[in-house]
Amino acid sequence: MKRLVLVDGNALLHRAYHATPPLSTSKGELVNAVFGFTSMILKELSDLKPDYMAIAWDEKGPTFRHQAYTQYKATRGPVEDGLSGQYERVHQVVDVLNIPEFSVSGYEADDLIGTLALQAEKEKNLEIIILTGDRDIMQLIDKKIKVLMPKKTLSDVGMYGEEEFAVKYGFMPKQIIEYKALAGDASDNIPGVAGIGDVSATKLIQQFGTIEKIYQQENLKTLPERLQRLLAEGAESAVMSKKLATLDLEAPIKLDLSACKVSDYEHGNAERLFEELEFKSLISRLPGNSASGSAPSAIPSTSTSPRNDNKTTTDLDLAVKSVLEKMSEVGVLIDLKFLNILGKALKGRLTNLEKEIYSKVGHEFNLNSPKQLSEVLFDELKLPVVRKTKTGRSTDEATLNELSSANPMIPLLLEYRVLFKLVSTYIDALPKFVLEDGRIHSTFNVEGSATGRLSSQNPNLQNIPIRGQMGGEIRKAFIAPKGKILLGADYSQIELRIMAHLSKDKNLEKAFNEGQDIHTATAAKIFKISLEKVTKQQRTVGKTMNFATLYGQGPHALSRQLGVEYELARQYISEYFEQFSMVRDWMQNTLEFGYKNGYVETLWGRKRYIPELKAGNRMLKAAGERAAINHPVQGTAADMIKRAMVDIDREMYKVLSIKYKGKIKRHPELVSGSLSCEMILQVHDELLFECNENSYKEIAKMVKEKMENALKLSVPVVVDLKVGPNWGEMKSLTI
Repeated sequence: MKRLVLVDGNALLHRAYHATPPLSTSKGELVNAVFGFTSMILKELSDLKPDYMAIAWDEKGPTFRHQAYTQYKATRGPVEDGLSGQYERVHQVVDVLNIPEFSVSGYEADDLIGTLALQAEKEKNLEIIILTGDRDIMQLIDKKIKVLMPKKTLSDVGMYGEEEFAVKYGFMPKQIIEYKALAGDASDNIPGVAGIGDVSATKLIQQFGTIEKIYQQENLKTLPERLQRLLAEGAESAVMSKKLATLDLEAPIKLDLSACKVSDYEHGNAERLFEELEFKSLISRLPGNSASGSAPSAIPSTSTSPRNDNKTTTDLDLAVKSVLEKMSEVGVLIDLKFLNILGKALKGRLTNLEKEIYSKVGHEFNLNSPKQLSEVLFDELKLPVVRKTKTGRSTDEATLNELSSANPMIPLLLEYRVLFKLVSTYIDALPKFVLEDGRIHSTFNVEGSATGRLSSQNPNLQNIPIRGQMGGEIRKAFIAPKGKILLGADYSQIELRIMAHLSKDKNLEKAFNEGQDIHTATAAKIFKISLEKVTKQQRTVGKTMNFATLYGQGPHALSRQLGVEYELARQYISEYFEQFSMVRDWMQNTLEFGYKNGYVETLWGRKRYIPELKAGNRMLKAAGERAAINHPVQGTAADMIKRAMVDIDREMYKVLSIKYKGKIKRHPELVSGSLSCEMILQVHDELLFECNENSYKEIAKMVKEKMENALKLSVPVVVDLKVGPNWGEMKSLTI
């Protein structure tokens, strides 16, 4: 029997990125995802010996699922810069190995794979194996289709047929869409039925088979009253969730087995590319080489290592990895009762907002459907079309903000979207990640972006709202257990302080050295008035200008943010650079360096290569320039907090040892017992600790000292401390 292997490129590459340590070539190019992906492909070429192979990719842009549900995959955020920069190299590897690739606009890779797999089933004597890192595609498993999926590591893979799937999940493969209709899928932001988790969903499927049968009245009334209520309230969500989870098996693509045939490739070209990428340990595993059957190495040979001038950041990333693993193991305690109460209040407000919107429009429609909303806004209400996308007239947040004064329904719709996202992304999703110990154990990733910032997944805690009343409310659900307290340590305006250091601008340095409010000081300079005369509105201009400069924004973006005319925004920028001229000089010098060398770097030497600077497309080049200006600042801030985390982790033991007078050596249980203080969360410039009420002051003093001395700048580095019973209600702590 011949064998066809279909690969979900995006799922496998994403898995490789997070499973392989951050590795760079001697030129500083990040290649960890490329290495992990290539290693997996070579392994399966050797182990499976396929007769046919092809790789499917997602295309940028919305799919039919986004049209049906605006919040689909909303929790994922943009692709991390560190990963997006490796796609081109992956395609080079696939091309040099002569493996065909395909994608179709508006469809996800698993839709294409599903369509091709069903077509392939009609072929005689052909086995189909799907290589992926995504559970969605398991709904295809049958007698001829199997799924191969990496487990904890890229070299640890599991082959799932019907029997293996049923043993693991307790129901048949095609019923995974019923499971997601009930339990949802936080990774794709599929809501499911609020209040129904893994256990209840599995039991219902085992008992009734499909959600349609569950909702039959004679079956529904046999269930406990609470379950009946949850299912009744979530009926619409269940139907939509099933639709989102179901693959489209009629995608516009035809199987051409002859085009997928595993054939010869130019061995010399492959070796040259692998040498350029410094994948020397993989060359011997290329098809046709004697050692090609050897198991993949989790880490490349020492030939794939950064130059000495980049060694510091690599060592730092490796050191912080063990700290992140400890954080994940400890986890953070969640108040599920509070989330439930908050959820009911928010859902009540959502219901009222829906009624108000329907009243102003004159009829009901699906508020989460871009297509229906577009028809209401532009066909019925005759509002002006602000911008168009590939899929039609835009109804995104930027568009609605520009239309907010055009119709009284728009502000209500904007509020609805904010609350709906809070409910679907946090209120309903977070409880599904809570384990039996009452805690969320997120996975933290060292290379969250090209700037070196950390990220987290399952769930993504980096997106927990910071600002606004609702952001604070959700943070109240992150609590300390009885007898303990949460300690927060937050860098104050760290990126602006780094910019002052890098630019050596005297006005910025003076403001920080004198302890002035930096946004007020900036506004005073722009408007040429004294500090005490700066109004709240003027301070907002100063604050927006500070961050617009950090992110390389121009007058168009600034005018949208401030809600002012383009000319006034251009004037603000002109006034800013007149008062902070050395910031402008630093930005120009940074861009010149980037154009000359192809990269920019942080104070620690973390390089970010920016090929967009050489792009012919004006928009791509502008994006590259913004990235070049931002990286030295944001990347340095990321390096600082990593350094602080490593130092704090090492010192934590010493502080506790001193407090308990050396008893820890004789009684190590003190470290992991009730007397401990542990780092539990890192979000951007903030660290969160769970401490015993009797030990937090000593720890707080040490944390502040380590964070403020992680890197010496020309201006003071300030860390604000706070304590409280939960993350949303914390009071300032002075040490």
